Order: sequence, then C-alpha cells, then structure tokens
Amino acid sequence: MIIHSFALSLLLGFELSYYLLIVQTGIAAHYNSDLITLFPMFIGGVAGTILGGVAWGSIQNPIHKILIALSLQLGLSFLYPNYTFFTLMLLGLAVGVMAPLGIYLFKAKQQKELLFALAIAYSVGTFLFTSDVHNRIAIAASLSAVALVSAFVLRGYKVALDAKEHSYPFAAYLPLMLWIFLDSNLFETLSRHENINIWSNCTFTIIAFHLLGLVAAYVIKASKLKKHLFIALLFFGSYTLSYLEASFMLSMLYPFTISYYNVVVFTVLSKEQNIAKLSFMMVFVGWIASGAGLMLALSKLLH
Repeated sequence: MIIHSFALSLLLGFELSYYLLIVQTGIAAHYNSDLITLFPMFIGGVAGTILGGVAWGSIQNPIHKILIALSLQLGLSFLYPNYTFFTLMLLGLAVGVMAPLGIYLFKAKQQKELLFALAIAYSVGTFLFTSDVHNRIAIAASLSAVALVSAFVLRGYKVALDAKEHSYPFAAYLPLMLWIFLDSNLFETLSRHENINIWSNCTFTIIAFHLLGLVAAYVIKASKLKKHLFIALLFFGSYTLSYLEASFMLSMLYPFTISYYNVVVFTVLSKEQNIAKLSFMMVFVGWIASGAGLMLALSKLLH
C-alpha cells in the first residue's frame, strides 16, 4: 500500500532526524560530550537495541514495540535537555529499541522508501543543525510525534520475511562498522573545529550534496567490493579536505559520502532475516562503532 510506504519513510526519516538533532548533537553538546555523564544513555541504548530483538511476552509485533518505544521517547522529549541518570538511560533505551526495529520493517528491495527516508533525515537534520542545542524541546517533541503517528498508521503492517534475502556472516558487517566509526570521528571533529563551520555557511550546499549522494547510491550499480572501495576513497577525500580546512569543498564531498555509504549500510542491514541477529549487530554497527569514533575525536589522536 502507498500509505504504508509513505508512513514507513516518515517513521525512519523523522526518527533518524531525532537521533541526529537530539541524541547525537543536542544532548551530547549540552553536556559538552562528557562521556561519563552520557554513559547512562549509551548503556540504555545498548540494552534497548538488544531488547528490540527479543520477545516481550505477549508483545511480538515489531510495530507494537515501536509504538511503546516512541511513546516513551515522546514523553522524555518534554524533559529536554535536562536529564538525570535515570531519564538519560530511559531515553537511550527508547532510541535503542527503535534502532533495529526501524530497519527491520524495510524489505531489501524498498530502495525508494529508504532513499525518501534518508532524504528527509538529511534535509531536516541539516536545516535545523544550527538551532540552539539548549532549546530544542519543540524539535524533539515534533520529530517524535511525527514518528509516532507514522507508526500508528503502520499498526497493521506486516514484514514479508520471504522478501528478506538472507543473513550475512559477522565479517560482512566489519566494513559497515569502519564507515560508521570514520563518520562519527570526522563528524564530531568538524562540529568542534573552530576554523570549519560548514553547517552555518553552506547549509543548502550540504543538503544538495546529501541528495546527490542518495541518487548516486541508487543509480550507480556496482559490486560490493567496488562500493566499499569507492566509500574508502570518499572518506579519504573527506578527511584530506578537513585537514586542509577546505570548508566549501568539504561541504560538498562529506555530505555525499555520508549519504552514499549509509544507503549501503541500511541496504545490507535490511536484508537480515533474523531480528535477534540484527539487534545484536546493531550494537556493534551502531553504538560501539559510533562511540569509538566519538572517543577518538575527543582524544584528538588523529587531529
């Protein structure tokens, strides 16, 4: 159904926007990326991601789990940005549950829905990126509300398991972890770099090249090896431009890189048949890889 495809894109798109604007940049910036303070959210996120892949008693339907997680997320959004140890953990739990379930709803061949979702996330996230990180309560509530309504529309949606292609061995996820690690490290570094402020000065350029990256990932057909070699080249160029402080060129290449590699990541993850395995892999692909990139950026070992 068209309505399900549209709701699916809105659900993933606005949830990814929430993660970018509220979790990754909002709360992290509010607490000055203090890893000790943010640790409860990390623990909650890992626990929630694992919880997303296991049975909840009589609650088996992924959509029902999503509705519960998004309701919790919406309620906690009104506390933004002043969270306690406990509420940070609860927020991590809600976002963590969404991580595998949001991807699991997609069939591997739903590329158009995936591209629309990522286009929403990158457009909304980039446009609102420069908003005051201490005053995003309305943004947090609005993004959560749209995701929740979209999930409600999908309450009768069933994932066609026969459309899921197969499971991958753990080694197949290692390149995905590397790309997310490199992205997390570079993103955190750029957001703190005094001489590079691409989000304020090149907002619409960034959005345009995000969209170009999505189109390229959809149009260009290549083998897995060629795709990963291309992503490696894109990251090499992005890191080089960041060292050279070439802001305008970076505002074109880096968003293109993010969009292209994320299509590859989401496509691989959406092929996983086993929700428990997907949840387990999301702990590594999502939380551990991105957390390691953040820690390395804060240590400034590569910069």
